[in-house]
Amino acid sequence: MPAAKPKILITDREVYLNEVQLVELGKRANVVHAPNWEELTLIAQAKGADVIVHSFFPSISAAVIGTSDNLKATVKYGVGTDNVDVETATRLGVMVVNCPEYGTGTVADHAFALLISLARKIPAIDHATKETAWVWPTPEFIGVDLADKTIGFVGFGRIGRAMCKRAAGFDMQPIYYDPYVTQEEVAFTGALSVGLDELLEHSDFVTIHCILTPETRGLIDAAALRRMKVTANLIDVSRGAIIDEAALLQALNEGWIAGAGIDVFPVEPLTEGYPLLQAPNTILTSHLAWYTLEADARLAAECMNRITEILDGNRPKNVINRKALGL
Repeated sequence: MPAAKPKILITDREVYLNEVQLVELGKRANVVHAPNWEELTLIAQAKGADVIVHSFFPSISAAVIGTSDNLKATVKYGVGTDNVDVETATRLGVMVVNCPEYGTGTVADHAFALLISLARKIPAIDHATKETAWVWPTPEFIGVDLADKTIGFVGFGRIGRAMCKRAAGFDMQPIYYDPYVTQEEVAFTGALSVGLDELLEHSDFVTIHCILTPETRGLIDAAALRRMKVTANLIDVSRGAIIDEAALLQALNEGWIAGAGIDVFPVEPLTEGYPLLQAPNTILTSHLAWYTLEADARLAAECMNRITEILDGNRPKNVINRKALGL
């Protein structure tokens, strides 16, 4: 008898593999789609799985990971793996794989679009123009130039550096806080390394690009927001839980800062009545910084490559717990 096909569990509809890719996978594996991402459903569906492919939304918990004795890897359709119990995966010898290469410039573009829109109050002007047919130059609509403004990067990895390149085209002055990056490593960007407090106090735009860890959870709290200029804007395209959202809401309502452009939230998806939806001087996008035609195709291809490497018995690229597994 031929050997049984390996099993691939796709946890949710946010994994956008196309029909051609799914057919190709189906030739080599039994591909199962979970009907929802509730933990009990995933536990039942993960039995016997060799690979679990998931997006940001499902929790790939210890119970889900421990369900299958065959499990070789979890593959994130995207970058952040904060919804995966990496410690349990490592203990059980399961590789935690992500796809970080597809959208560096794409996410940087979106972050900079939020920055420009905040600087020039484009959403407010657009709304008022459509409401009244014409907007006169009154103080509520006055914007600011970007030239010579200080842009502060909290986290200065791939996306932060890509956004820095865009900021350079607008003659902005970059500084960054990232204890895991050396000044020599990023000298080509022209950005200056500073402490977090100094960055918050001097930046006209603070943009968050660090990953979510116990160290960064709630990093931008009330004290941090109080350190920012009252004319400064905050941008987050990384993870929502890096900002203390209750403190951000207070900062916006009480005018501690000028505004915020937010693409990510502590709990997603949002629901009607979510407090930040009513906050003033905000631009909110629903975790879509990565989402362009080109990036979507690149992500699907990158995810397919990682799955194929695993099915071939090879070590895939971008195993985030590689060192812990001794690979």
